[in-house]
Amino acid sequence: MTLASILKNKKENKDKLLKMYNLNDSKKALWILVLSNDLINQVLLDALKILPANFIVISKEELVFDKNISKSSSILQDSWLDFIVCDECEDNLMKYLKLWVVPIIYKQHHITNLLSEFNAAKVEWNSFIFENNTLCDIYYAIIRYLENYKFSYDNKSLVKNVLDI
Repeated sequence: MTLASILKNKKENKDKLLKMYNLNDSKKALWILVLSNDLINQVLLDALKILPANFIVISKEELVFDKNISKSSSILQDSWLDFIVCDECEDNLMKYLKLWVVPIIYKQHHITNLLSEFNAAKVEWNSFIFENNTLCDIYYAIIRYLENYKFSYDNKSLVKNVLDI
């Protein structure tokens, strides 16, 4: 499967997922957040509301969501996502990597030995890594990814690098 066909397949499936979760803008990146429950709180959701992205948050708690944020009680296992944000609570991360989903991951996760922070200037490496498992560090990693997502060449290179894992 070529990179072009992978990206086309992701876009088609992403559009289906946007409709399923009542998320509006298909031009925005689609993210899934799988964080331990103490990190998914209203402060993080309020910060995500202003970002140019759509989010699906895995949570069983009742939280206030917005037009670009939806909730699911289970983890999605398909190639519809542009990236996943996770701390040490997600054990099936390799499944996502095989489905061309870019990881934004906590430095202490057991899989980070396979990952390196993406460098757009060199178009190298395959993830965005946050140093501390805090809301500020997670949010900063998300912002770094969104900056990369704006540039289609960089984003295609990042997806290609994830495929090479």
